[in-house]
Amino acid sequence: MAGLNIAIAGAGVAGSYLGHMLQKMGHNVEVFESSKRENHWAVCAWGASRHMLEKFSVQADLDFDDYIFHVGKSLRMDLPNNSVEYLDLIGLVTYDKHRWEHDLLKDVKVTYGVRCTSDTFPFEKYDYIIDCTGLHRTLLPRSEQDFLIPAYEYLLENVKGIDEFQVIAYAGASGYFWYFPLDRGRGYMGAGDIKKKYFGVKEFFEQHPEAQIVRKIGRPIRLAPPKRMEPFFSGKVIGVGESIGCVFPMLGEGIIPSLICCDIFLDVLGNSAKSGGTGNGKGGGKFDTNRYRKMVLDRFGYYDDVYRIIRLKMEGKLSTIKHMGLMMSMYRHMKKEEKRFGFEISLDKMTRLVNAL
Repeated sequence: MAGLNIAIAGAGVAGSYLGHMLQKMGHNVEVFESSKRENHWAVCAWGASRHMLEKFSVQADLDFDDYIFHVGKSLRMDLPNNSVEYLDLIGLVTYDKHRWEHDLLKDVKVTYGVRCTSDTFPFEKYDYIIDCTGLHRTLLPRSEQDFLIPAYEYLLENVKGIDEFQVIAYAGASGYFWYFPLDRGRGYMGAGDIKKKYFGVKEFFEQHPEAQIVRKIGRPIRLAPPKRMEPFFSGKVIGVGESIGCVFPMLGEGIIPSLICCDIFLDVLGNSAKSGGTGNGKGGGKFDTNRYRKMVLDRFGYYDDVYRIIRLKMEGKLSTIKHMGLMMSMYRHMKKEEKRFGFEISLDKMTRLVNAL
């Protein structure tokens, strides 16, 4: 299935990685980004697992060591019951996400300042259009089960006295505050809160009056997992990454899940070419949408258990006895993927965290 004409809506982590990989595979790729070139910015705290990002970088012919800002040793978690937990980090790093995405796209055609909509997009020009617009999913139908929490984040410089990862968990699992260190006194600080109180932000600036705001970004965080974000495709449009819920609900973390989803898409695209399969099983070499849907739902299936725990906690209905099956599912899957998260997965600490919320 070489030489397809493929459009990608969105030049974030999924769009930039897919653009690079699809062009490397011999397809004709054009990326459309709604932001103007000078305003395009890689949002989020730029923290993820070194183990996973090295893997994706190797696949894209990049050396991930060139992008690392900070290698974490511990993460401090302040809990609502006034207790503190420390997690040992296993490769959790912050990195230059902006440059990483830029380097992926340096040889790919990117058109900036164009917002893709179903009313205006030239669908007839392309064999496939990939919706990597994240929260907006501008080319896909709306999901009835979507769930977002409002959030603000700040890129800061001249921060003193804090050089490790820190999270403040909110009561009732309503959200959390975070600080992720970058380099040379810079860091990402922010909070997501369904109640829009954002505890920790004001307090951070009071404790660090020297900190200077370089960028302030207001955007929601999606918590709804893939099971809640169907449909994944519509006509020629196929959703990839955060646009179809590839975000870990407990953390609002979408970098690694989105890249995993990209690899699923690439795998299905490659196998569809070999088998001549289609979404309806009638042959012809088209993208196998049914296989893609099944692989995404299988890979991120336990995210729905995590999401149910969060929603039950928000509603004050979580019982560690009644819902032990959900708790153990979350623990077993996270423990199995410890390196993917970049921090230790401890049943005792996880139980104390959930109970404290």
